[in-house]
This record gives sequence, C-alpha cells and structure tokens, in this order.
Amino acid sequence: MEQLAYNTQEEVLARALQVLNKTLRDFIPPEKMGDVQDQLNKYGSSRKGLLGAFIEWYIFGKKADSKSEADFSLAGVELKTNPLKKDVKRKYISKERLVFSMINYDEIVKETWETSSFLKKNKVLIIMFYVWMKEQSIIDHEFKYIHLLKLLEDISDEDILQIRKDWEYIVAKIRRNEAHLLSEGDTYYLGACTKAQNSSVVREHGIARIPAKPRAFSFKQQYLNYIIQKDLLGVEVNTDSIFKKQRRIETVEDAFKGKFAPFTGKTDNEIRKKLDWIEPTNAKSYKRMLVNKMLGVTSNKIEELEKANIKLKVITLESTGTLKESMSFPAFDYKELARDFWQDDESETMTEFHYILETQKFLFVIFQKVKDSDEIVLKKVMFWNFPMTDLPEAKRVWEKTVACIQEGRYKELPKTAESPVAHVRPHGADGNDTLETPQGTQEVKRCFWLNAKYIQKAIEKKSVAPFEIQNQIVEKIEAKLK
Repeated sequence: MEQLAYNTQEEVLARALQVLNKTLRDFIPPEKMGDVQDQLNKYGSSRKGLLGAFIEWYIFGKKADSKSEADFSLAGVELKTNPLKKDVKRKYISKERLVFSMINYDEIVKETWETSSFLKKNKVLIIMFYVWMKEQSIIDHEFKYIHLLKLLEDISDEDILQIRKDWEYIVAKIRRNEAHLLSEGDTYYLGACTKAQNSSVVREHGIARIPAKPRAFSFKQQYLNYIIQKDLLGVEVNTDSIFKKQRRIETVEDAFKGKFAPFTGKTDNEIRKKLDWIEPTNAKSYKRMLVNKMLGVTSNKIEELEKANIKLKVITLESTGTLKESMSFPAFDYKELARDFWQDDESETMTEFHYILETQKFLFVIFQKVKDSDEIVLKKVMFWNFPMTDLPEAKRVWEKTVACIQEGRYKELPKTAESPVAHVRPHGADGNDTLETPQGTQEVKRCFWLNAKYIQKAIEKKSVAPFEIQNQIVEKIEAKLK
C-alpha cells in the first residue's frame, strides 16, 4: 500500500470521516487479511497500539512510528482512537481514559508548557470513537463518531488553565525526583497514567536514577465523558457549575477554596445567618445541604467535581479534634474479589479498590463539633488523594482479604488494628443484607475502609506512610546517590 501525505487538517479529517458507520475490516484489502489475522492471533489484546497501527496504515496509508511530533506533522494533527460503551441509561460513554504520548522523565524537566512536547504533539486532535463489543475483533468495531478537537480553542479558558496546571504539577513532581510517587489522583483533568507491558517494567529518573513506573499523559475518563456528552451527543450535562457563576478564570482548587473562604472558622449558625438560610436544620443531609449553600449550588452533582473525578466528603471531627469515623468504599462482591487481580497487566485494569486509590481525588469539607453545644464549626477545606507511598500497605490488606475469602476465613478479614492504613468490615443496611460467597454461603456485605486515624493524619498533613516503606524509599535514594 502506498504511503500517503496529508498537508492540511481538512484532508486528514475528510479521510477520517469516510470510516463513519464502517469498520476497519471494510478498508483492509482481501489479500492482506491473512497478515492482519496473523497479528491478531499473535498479539490479541496484549498490544494496545495494534488497532491504531492498523488504522494509520489501512485507512490513512501511514506507517506507525514513535516520533515526538504529531502523527500528521505537515497538517499538525494527532490521530487518536477511543472505545465507547453504553451505560445503564443506554447512553454512550468512554470505556477508558484517552491516552497521549509517553512521558520522558529525563527530557520533560527541560520543558515549559508553551514549549512542551505534549502541546506540540497534541494541540490538534482527531479522535475516532468506535463502539466496543467484548467478544468482537478489533477490526469489526464500528466507528460511531469522528471529532476534531483543538485543545487551546475548543475547550473553556478554565479547562485550558486547569490542564496547564495539571501538566505543570506532574512536571514539578518529576523535577523533585518523585516520578515514582505520581498518581492519577494528583491532578484534575490531565493525568499521568501507568503505561507498560507489565508491572515489572520501570524507568529510572532524576539524579538518583530512581525506578518509576512508565507513565503517559491522558485525559481522565470522566473529563473525556464530559467532552463526549457536550460535543458529540449534544446532551445538556445535568450538573450545577461553579465556574459558570463567576467571571474570573481560576483552577478547580482555587475556585472551590475561594467559595469556602468567607465561612472558614464560623459556626453553622453563623454561616446560615450569612447565607440568609432559615430552613429547618434537622434533615439527615443537613451538612451537605450547608456545603451546597456555601458553594451556591442546588445539586450534589457539580460539574467541576464530576469532570475531575473528585468525590466530596463531609467529615466531622469531635470537639477534641479526633476523627471517629473511617472512610468507606463501595461494597465488594465476594465471588468477584476471589478471582480478581490487583492489577491485570494484559488488559491494563485494576481491582476496584486499587483503581480508586490510584485515580480518585477527594474534596474534604471538615467540620468540628463545638464542646457542650449542638453547633459545628467549618474547620478546614482541602483536596486530598491517596499517596503512592502507602499503596504497598493497601495492597497487603487487599491480598489478605482475597486469601481469606478464597479460603472461607471470614472471621479473619483484616481488622483496624492490623494496618495503619485500611481494614475490612460490614457495609450493609443490616445483618440481613448479604451476598453469596465462593463457598456458596451468605455473608453480610463488606467493603474496604480507610482507617479513621489514617484520614485524621492526612487532614493534619502528617506523614502517614508506614515507617518501613518510608525507609525503603530513603534507602533507595541514598543508594543511588552514592
């Protein structure tokens, strides 16, 4: 097949649009189908870039490469593919994040946002969205939407600012020799996702040449879904917004902290008076209602939090400053967990607990009870994500949980005293709220919890990594520096 040249964005887009409502099979010459099938049999789903390579060659007549410039350099266009699936409402959503180029830890520290290889390569994207079917070959997925996205023109000024700040945060962490501590939960819209053939692959970085997981820039799945709903489907996003109610351009964090600033240190009665809110206060969701009033929203679904995969948690400290309640995660299915993997390298998926720890960011709105009173004080507001230094301990708790379930030792599931980080305990409506186990018995619903003392230390910004993990990291750095 002759290699073709594309000189303009319009030429690339026109060719991409020819695949709408068709499959890759429609463009593969019959005499080449045997070669394609051989590669499919050889790699299966283990080679994530195989579909992209097929598309570049059989649709665009371009051989795939790993250059730092855009796929179509003359036209200044980067080509991306992304799978769609239907949610419970039969609406198309993205199956996964949108992954960009690999992060070169040694080179990116020399860049600025304006001169970044990320911006140079991805300033103009053509995203080919296809409908993913589990049992279907990749050459039979139907292309449903073709979307031209100009990063610095087609999204809001607030989103551009946030993506830039995300990029700068990631680079700053790498400059501090902390690439091994990166997580997707660090940032808001632009993430640094792991990208390797298996979990044993590492890349050394920094002066100390510390090993770190290979990572690539990516749009978080929730942010990509916002683009899909708004730009592809033309759906009015059913959320409230902080940005739309103010004129200044800010980051997500600055916008939310600014909303809470006038109320910090005030009691709930003082806040209510300032907001002129005189409704009854005995509702079960009173504190969340108070939070929404301070934010100036009427819905618990807030656009900026939804897009950034941020979970708002209202936390109440005792009058002494201690936290009694641990933080729960979704209840797990015993049978699924018994056959699950902490991380599946082939499919690049994680068990749910691991995925939340790696990707979720939290907005903690922290109240404290007033001694000898029914009042509460807005003590602090902070964004937090699980630190990667504590991931080995969380994994240990998860592994013991899986072993206990596999062996039917439900009374031995990890307890609070066994770990400084996490434990397992019931999370059902009552003792009758049960799920079936691999042994065919019924057990009360349970979930993973982050310990109350662990969350309290995070609120106090104290080091929470187990000492042995901290020491391992320090030893590795010192060894590299010798």
